[in-house]
Amino acid sequence: MGTPRAAYIPPLQFFAFLATLTVHPHFTTRTYDVEKQTAADDALRYLQQVAKLVGPRNSGLVRAFRFVEAKKPTASRNKRAVTRNTTDTAEEEQEYDADSIRSRYATEESLWSKADDFWSVVGWAFNCSVVHPHRWRRWKVWLELVLDVLAADLESHAEDDTIAASLFARYLASVGERGRNTKRRLMRAILADGTQSSLAEFHEVWRDETRGPRTHKTQDANRQHKRQKLDLDNGDFGDYGDESSAEDSPAASNPRSRSSTAKPSRRDSGNDENSDDENLFDIFTEFLRPLPLAIFSHFVCPARPYLDPDALSSMLQMLFRPLLVGSGAPVYDENIVTQEVFEECFAPFAAGGGGGVDNAKVSVMVESLLRLLWRNGGVVGRRSLREAVEKGVKVRREKVAWDGRRRTGFKALEEEEAGMVMEASAQRMMSVLDLLT
Repeated sequence: MGTPRAAYIPPLQFFAFLATLTVHPHFTTRTYDVEKQTAADDALRYLQQVAKLVGPRNSGLVRAFRFVEAKKPTASRNKRAVTRNTTDTAEEEQEYDADSIRSRYATEESLWSKADDFWSVVGWAFNCSVVHPHRWRRWKVWLELVLDVLAADLESHAEDDTIAASLFARYLASVGERGRNTKRRLMRAILADGTQSSLAEFHEVWRDETRGPRTHKTQDANRQHKRQKLDLDNGDFGDYGDESSAEDSPAASNPRSRSSTAKPSRRDSGNDENSDDENLFDIFTEFLRPLPLAIFSHFVCPARPYLDPDALSSMLQMLFRPLLVGSGAPVYDENIVTQEVFEECFAPFAAGGGGGVDNAKVSVMVESLLRLLWRNGGVVGRRSLREAVEKGVKVRREKVAWDGRRRTGFKALEEEEAGMVMEASAQRMMSVLDLLT
């Protein structure tokens, strides 16, 4: 890999400042200024290269991306760039001093000051993916950057057996006491879908963030009002730190304050905090089962697995239970799913409640289990396997055909989509069986 070389990197506050520029609306979706848009893109590329070449821990990115430290700046000790060897795993303490950068985008307009925590940003970003696509395009690249940092940092701490000290562990700790309600909030953030309740809980980070660019006339007036000289050596970013207007004034209401007034749902109002060993897949079942079929399919039968085999198997079993109630399927409570268990307890059954959507979900989960067994060498081609899979395909088709309920409008379209998903799933399972034989 070559000889390790020293890397010159700035203090932490500059990383946090640049991370804000990559997504702040004044540098992205609320300006026509090409110079500012270029600054946001350059900031993103710089952070990506630092994460790739120096690493999140060696560079200090993991400390710069901590919401708590960013909100509590302290006195400056060092404004000069520091030199670190890229192979040195010792984390040197650096003072976080946002005030050393003369820009409100490093202080009161900083992402790390505006957002409640990481999960509030995740929820808002995914809300944008549905209702504000112009903002989602920017939040998407920010999330990708942070997820790369989280993954690399987590892997590094796993090697040292210090996962509790990772940035991801810190993000989890930021939501408060661990328990069922906490896990529900994380799931609501991950599954934020732009609905009214989701937008109420995960709202915009910056005031009027979703508005379009200002007119050229307004921008020119702002520039003429006050243009400062850039002095990068002394941390003076000129008019990049003074784009004030009545609607964007720091004195304007901070959206963070609204989060404290959000009312919890009825199911979250009770104090049901449990110990750490409570079953996480109960939460998965609660949130994943009602999802629309297309999104549900991505979670339970992904093109690229995102869970290890044991975790995926456990999650599928939890999701099967409510759907197979009343179907005659035997209850299976063990952790390991073998081919025999697959043939006897899952493959040959339809959803207990009927309806195209539930049966399509059962079909997709049966397919996912079959593919899981195949990938891990736990299945062999034999007559009993084909008979179980073909029986399941047949009974699910019959269940939908003889449902007896007439549907119109959206429900009819939903059932039509479910039928197509179920048939496509059946064809894929037949292809797997053909390969096995």
